Amino acid sequence: MNELNQKQSSNKRIFGLNRNIFFLGIISFFNDFSNEMILSAFPAFFTSVLKSGAASLGLVEGLADGAANLIKIYSGNLSDKIHKRRIFIFIGYGLSVAVRPFYMFMGSVAGVLGLRVVDRIGKGVREAPRDVIISVSSNKWETGRSFGYHRAMDTAGGILGPLAAFLILKYWPGQWGLFFMVTFMIGLISFATIFFVKEVITSVNSEGRKVFSWKTFTSFPKSFRYYLLAIFILSMGSLPTAILLLKTISVGLLIASIPLFYMVYSIFYTSFSYTLGKLSDRIGTSNVLIFGYLVLIISYLGMIFANSPILLGIFFATLGLFSACTDATQRSHVAHSVPEYERGTAFGLLNGAIGFGTMISGIVGGLIWQDIGANYALLLSASIVIIGLIMFGISKRV
Repeated sequence: MNELNQKQSSNKRIFGLNRNIFFLGIISFFNDFSNEMILSAFPAFFTSVLKSGAASLGLVEGLADGAANLIKIYSGNLSDKIHKRRIFIFIGYGLSVAVRPFYMFMGSVAGVLGLRVVDRIGKGVREAPRDVIISVSSNKWETGRSFGYHRAMDTAGGILGPLAAFLILKYWPGQWGLFFMVTFMIGLISFATIFFVKEVITSVNSEGRKVFSWKTFTSFPKSFRYYLLAIFILSMGSLPTAILLLKTISVGLLIASIPLFYMVYSIFYTSFSYTLGKLSDRIGTSNVLIFGYLVLIISYLGMIFANSPILLGIFFATLGLFSACTDATQRSHVAHSVPEYERGTAFGLLNGAIGFGTMISGIVGGLIWQDIGANYALLLSASIVIIGLIMFGISKRV
């Protein structure tokens, strides 16, 4: 009887959305408001306080993502094993929010790296179980719409975060203590909203009870394994946005203006996420993914030749369109490919593939950007994306 009441409660709708999906969107909105404030200000923080450049920034982002990748895989698999998802969301968001005020005490790259690793581990703990709740709480014909809404809310926070960062850096320059306390307070709102999310009930199968192993991985269809390889390669070609923001310095912009370009990126990401999620339900996830990565290649080539703030802003806008095409659609593709009882493991593998690819992109891309040149890093990344698209095409045929 309790399971029936729980199921009915989780099926309630708010503004036409399942209540779990609605509140998970609110949670992501405030968490990304907080997180994107920090991320958009990192180039300013690294250059003005830590006296570091692209290599250090790429190293921090890359290693932080890398440290969280195994957590992403195992948290999803463990949530399949114990059939609980909500506890992972509490722990994950709690870790990320808790470390944010401590950035104000950091004066070295190593200290920031330690905090960023804990923050990303929190992301690793929560991400796959959260995606399971979204997929299970959605009807099959609205999975893309649900993930699109969630990513839109996530990125709406990404619009206000850089705007808030710009205002604080402009009117209270150098007040990093104030800056990081604001991020912490906004993050607390995100954490408090988790209490409105209900646990979900998923179908049970003995396959979903196994601890993750190579055998578990090979039990997935070959097409899904090739898909993961394609996503890994495509992620290696996706330079972290924090590094791309350093391009603003080459067109003579002030440090305080850097977050505004992240805001442009987030506006376009938010504006198109929901629509493209619905479109993927109609025309297929593969078509939207391919279009998105072609847009990424155009963005990179455009940034190479951008010699003014307006042109650079245009290509940060197209970068937002790329993320809107791919971020939710990658997850929706998995939801359509894998049964409920092992989606936690599947989403964990997806997040791990993205994370390891991003780690390599951040470390190698940051070094090339600083030591050889930004244009070389952009060209190499575009070439890797082309290879990833070829592998994605192969995954559709095996």
